[in-house]
Amino acid sequence: MLAFETVEASLQAENWFFETIRTRLRETAPLDEFPTIAGANGHDYLLQFTQFLFFLKALDCTNAEMISGFIDSHNAKLEAQIAQPDFARSVSEFRKAIIRPDRRAKMLDSIRALEEPVFAIYEFGHLLIDAMSPKTTEKLIEDLRYGKLLERRIDERINADQKRVLIRSTGFLEETYQTSLLMLRRMVAQKLSDAEIASARGEA
Repeated sequence: MLAFETVEASLQAENWFFETIRTRLRETAPLDEFPTIAGANGHDYLLQFTQFLFFLKALDCTNAEMISGFIDSHNAKLEAQIAQPDFARSVSEFRKAIIRPDRRAKMLDSIRALEEPVFAIYEFGHLLIDAMSPKTTEKLIEDLRYGKLLERRIDERINADQKRVLIRSTGFLEETYQTSLLMLRRMVAQKLSDAEIASARGEA
């Protein structure tokens, strides 16, 4: 019974997250003007993108040194996947998503200059390639920029490099997701007996 109630609470918290985001987007335009989010897999894409932003902050992976380590793990993961004999996705696309030294240097330089984790649109696409195609990520970012949940940051030193359109979150996505997690925890806790709570805390 508790397992069913936990799943139900999870669905309620997730639905609240999506409805809160949709409500904010409607302040800009009707939902059908956000085609990626309103599409068949829109909820999955939005959740995966938000989780990426949330966990960067939750794990304090926000400065250049931490992002450098994250890039290392990203590259190693892709290389291991490509090396699998039964790898079923596009090898060429995954190879493009491996962050090479020159691109890493540009990414880290911008993060140091702007003092926050900002990425170019195509960099988001490569960092999230396991969750969705780079093209889908680009379209999702377009929707979220239009809905004022993402915004452009300008690094004046790289204006000549027009491909590096830097994007940052306004924070609304991550804050809404965090609130949904707190709601889930509270709903689950309400279903537990005092003995179960004490056991979970190691007090039994």
